[in-house]
Amino acid sequence: MSIKKYRALLETIESGSLTRAAERLNYTQPGISHMILSLEDEFGFPLLIRGKNGVTPTAEAEKLLGYVRQIVNGEQKLMEEVGRIHGADVGTLRIGCFFSLSIHFLPSIVAEFTEMHPGVELQLFVGEHGEICQWLHQGKIDLAFMSLPVPEEFSFIPLFDDPIYAVLPEGHPLADNERIRPQKLLEYPFILQQQGSDEDANRVFEGEKLTPKVRFRVRGDEAIQSMIAKGLGVSLVPELVLSRRPEGLVLRPLEPEYHRVLGIALPSNSEGAPALNKLLDFVYEYCGRESKKQ
Repeated sequence: MSIKKYRALLETIESGSLTRAAERLNYTQPGISHMILSLEDEFGFPLLIRGKNGVTPTAEAEKLLGYVRQIVNGEQKLMEEVGRIHGADVGTLRIGCFFSLSIHFLPSIVAEFTEMHPGVELQLFVGEHGEICQWLHQGKIDLAFMSLPVPEEFSFIPLFDDPIYAVLPEGHPLADNERIRPQKLLEYPFILQQQGSDEDANRVFEGEKLTPKVRFRVRGDEAIQSMIAKGLGVSLVPELVLSRRPEGLVLRPLEPEYHRVLGIALPSNSEGAPALNKLLDFVYEYCGRESKKQ
């Protein structure tokens, strides 16, 4: 059974479109459709539900996705090892990351690494904490640049601490304070990420045994900052996220200090993949260089 068919199925399901899958895999749309129809004939049941808005997997296909990913990922690692034996610098790494990391941290790493290792392709998947954990479980990504907590069955390599700040609108009653105790913020309405993506703020609340008055829950750090600037509430936000903040915000460190730990999450059995080891070595070296500049 051709592994190309498995790749076609995965790409179609993940992109939600036969046309987009064909573009990404450099096939024609009829070619992708033919490969999936061939798989359906071999398996004896439908794999896709075709609709006006694209395609979705059938219940039977959902049960097979984990095994299909294992086969495709295994073939990729096999070819990487063959390349390593031949002295080649090849491979593909699928990397999950937060939006803030995709803007402020990873671009320099990707640029330097790909210049040093042009045969290694880096694919970025940007999402929120819950999405990234799900992608790790599904095998959709090989590693993730993220913060704690990570699923128990995954390893975590800490890289650096990212301080958490109280974020207020200009003119706020607490804006004159040099530092702010978290309990003082409870007097004001909070604007937080949607539930499941608010680990950074929860770390502070749990550490202080506090329950905030949540006025709004929104998706995206930029939306939170814009709403605070309009005087709609206050929040707790990591420093890295605030590097492109809008006007009208006041940042104050917390008393006591809180931070999130940013690092790399990866499957415990991923050691030995040549492309992955090259990236890890480079990230250690890069972070060492950056820490000396501070």
